[in-house]
Amino acid sequence: MKSGMIKNEDILNMNFYKKEKFTGSYLGMRYLIQKECEDDTEVFRVYIWPGPYNFASTENEKKTTSVFPFTPEGKQQVVDWMNEQWSTRKQEWPSR
Repeated sequence: MKSGMIKNEDILNMNFYKKEKFTGSYLGMRYLIQKECEDDTEVFRVYIWPGPYNFASTENEKKTTSVFPFTPEGKQQVVDWMNEQWSTRKQEWPSR
């Protein structure tokens, strides 16, 4: 992974997600990460959208979501996916 991108430690530890969701942003790309249960399986659900508005104030059409296993490996997949989305869709993220 290139330096300067989102890192695993930037999105907090596994225990945090057992009780809370996490929101943040990276160079114009906003994100929300939370634990959910799908078919009796715990997963990370991740949403990304262009800033500057928060999740509730952004139209659903502007949000992209993906799901990953609720495991340490899945947490790394979350980071990798967000970095890939940011890199391949740079034109969508408002520059600051």
